[in-house]
Amino acid sequence: MSKQPDGPFVSAFENDTTGVVKQELITYRVKDGMLRKEVTTRQFSSGGDYHDSQSISPLVRQEKMDA
Repeated sequence: MSKQPDGPFVSAFENDTTGVVKQELITYRVKDGMLRKEVTTRQFSSGGDYHDSQSISPLVRQEKMDA
């Protein structure tokens, strides 16, 4: 059985965007041993148009620990 997702993350994306100038979602992810910051941005302009962009910044490489 599939459950419909809910909570503050879902409602943040479903809310009315009237008066909103900019939205950002920041995600920290480890990929190929590198901790990186992923920023997804929606910049609103008059008339209801918007521009989406994404940036990815490497932060620090994780070293493997020998056991």
